[in-house]
Amino acid sequence: MKRMYGVNTPISCPMNEAGEVDYDSLKSLCNFLIEKGVHGLYPNGSTGEMSYLTMDERKRILECVLEAADGRTQVFCMVGAQTTADTIALARHARDAGADGIGVVTPCYFKLDQEELFTYFWQVAKSVPEDFPIYLYGIPQLAVNDITPGLAQRIAGACPNVAGIKYSYPDMPRLLQFMEVRNGDFSVLAGPDDLFFALLSSGGDGTVSGNSNVIPEHFVAIYQAFQAGNYEKARLLQAKTNRLIAYISGPNHMSRYKIGLRERRIIQCSRVRRPLRDLSPEEEKTFLEQIKALDYLDVTKY
Repeated sequence: MKRMYGVNTPISCPMNEAGEVDYDSLKSLCNFLIEKGVHGLYPNGSTGEMSYLTMDERKRILECVLEAADGRTQVFCMVGAQTTADTIALARHARDAGADGIGVVTPCYFKLDQEELFTYFWQVAKSVPEDFPIYLYGIPQLAVNDITPGLAQRIAGACPNVAGIKYSYPDMPRLLQFMEVRNGDFSVLAGPDDLFFALLSSGGDGTVSGNSNVIPEHFVAIYQAFQAGNYEKARLLQAKTNRLIAYISGPNHMSRYKIGLRERRIIQCSRVRRPLRDLSPEEEKTFLEQIKALDYLDVTKY
């Protein structure tokens, strides 16, 4: 069963000036990321503004990404939705469309108890074949609901196709606890980009990094240095990357990602879907000045 590893980019969702999905720019973004060496594409995640996309848009986005990737890298699609039925529909579509696997975020808004969360993940896992990999996705700061190590253990024990977890709350002790699930045979990826090197050093598998939309070469360089055993270089690269993401992941970061991609001539427009807000011209100017001052395209200076 396939697993996610290394640098996985939760793809930003390019929009045109009318606020509609720009599929040509989406293909351009996929090609850019693959050429920069990322190990996986992850459409329809939080960074892809999935909460403000329709079901049809989410399906078409995945199909577009799969067409652009053309087998050159893994594609895991985030399919979590507001209802179990919609999540299952997106999971089955991902399987039928040819995705390598899926991620499933907890439901949001209503606070669910542990039994409700277990049933949700169990029903989704059982709706697809046992050899189709699923990653749990915990982001309690946005979704309200959380995934504890105990819940992950229970789900993994009941569902052989649950391969691991992407956990996006900055809690290193919990990430370490997830590594003990299923007697250590559980893939763990960091959502917080600044924990990438720390997680690799602790035995984790990689990151699902929103910032890697804009600066994929930095994250790929961290992973390559780590894999080569050059841990000091990897640490220094992570330190520079952390200085960059302090600005790239600042307020209104969905807009910042798209401004960075537009500045690199990867996408045409930096529009975000309402009710998200675009940066003002003054905010955009300050943001670009900040990252350019840090040589954001240079991975040799750290």
